[in-house]
Amino acid sequence: MRIIDRLLLGIAALSITLMVFIFFSDDSTLSAKNTDNTSKSTYKPVTLNNTVYRDHDDLRSADIDVAMEEYLDDLRAHPEKNEEALRLIDDLSPEDAGIMLPDDTGKITHGQEIIPESETPSKAQPQKKTDRVQIIEHEVKSGESVWRLSQRYGVPVATIVNANKIKEKSVIQPGDTLRIPDRAGIFIKLKAKKSLNDIAKKFKLSAEKIKLANGLSSNTLSKGDEIFLPGAKPLPKIHYVKQKVFSWPIKAKYRLTSPFGWRIHPLTNHKAFHSGIDIGAMMKTPIHAAADGIVAFAGNAGSYGNMVLLRHKNGLFTVYGHASKLIAKKGQFVKRGQKIALVGSTGASTGPHLHFEVKSTEKHLSPFAALKKTERVAVKNKKI
Repeated sequence: MRIIDRLLLGIAALSITLMVFIFFSDDSTLSAKNTDNTSKSTYKPVTLNNTVYRDHDDLRSADIDVAMEEYLDDLRAHPEKNEEALRLIDDLSPEDAGIMLPDDTGKITHGQEIIPESETPSKAQPQKKTDRVQIIEHEVKSGESVWRLSQRYGVPVATIVNANKIKEKSVIQPGDTLRIPDRAGIFIKLKAKKSLNDIAKKFKLSAEKIKLANGLSSNTLSKGDEIFLPGAKPLPKIHYVKQKVFSWPIKAKYRLTSPFGWRIHPLTNHKAFHSGIDIGAMMKTPIHAAADGIVAFAGNAGSYGNMVLLRHKNGLFTVYGHASKLIAKKGQFVKRGQKIALVGSTGASTGPHLHFEVKSTEKHLSPFAALKKTERVAVKNKKI
């Protein structure tokens, strides 16, 4: 009996030991064991493009987060840049976006965040208005935005944009000279001979007011004439077209070499999350902006090599990594489909391809899902 008891006791002890071993070796349990398959001790250093990557942390998306944070820090230090971005990307004024005017402490509030304000927009000395529109020539200074100029001169942002033909989304720069009317309204340039009454009827204005505002002596206008329409707004949007929110960033021949999501990393041979998609293409294949946006970063981004980071409307960003050459420059506005870089193999890359990501400030989004989404885009009336 003692032998049997000892045998049973030994089997029980072995069973308990085995159960404990299974418990602590199972990644699905809430054990105290490190379940990170990317432990630094398991990696062999990888050398690519004269850079040594010692562990998987070197290959994560931290480089993008750093670039985004630097961009946001720059906006906090220079809020006029954010005001211009709102106008260019979302067609919003700061008020529409929830940015309030400076308070008594000289700060602007934006949601829950306090953005330091270097200089409160000063009001220009009021001028006595005449029947005829007066045009002010303003030289842009550092720290100014279209929104700030609208506050200073007391005219809508749309008036300044229209008067200077900057609705093509150009970014104003210090040294630029802008013409600013002393009242709200728009300029139009005629493509054909028109009567003043026809124009007044089209824009629902008084023909006499248009005549006085422009100092006209005739009711007939010639092709090429430019006139100011006091109090008018651009012609309304007449219909909408359906288009993809993001277009494909490479138009030439390509192949998908790595999807979004969990995968075995090609350099470390360990399971890791891939925050974008890899699009294989020939070296120096053009890379195009997936949507209208502001270049938040353009430069070397560590493991991402030469990278462009674009800010789009609705708080979204797109990432274009491993480029051989960067074409877009930081702070530039780019249109959908515009060439911004060339395919390369810089950074942690084993061959020519584009690493493409879509993300917000909080999380990565599936590029496949983002590329399928559509939106309604307004199409405006043709110019007169």
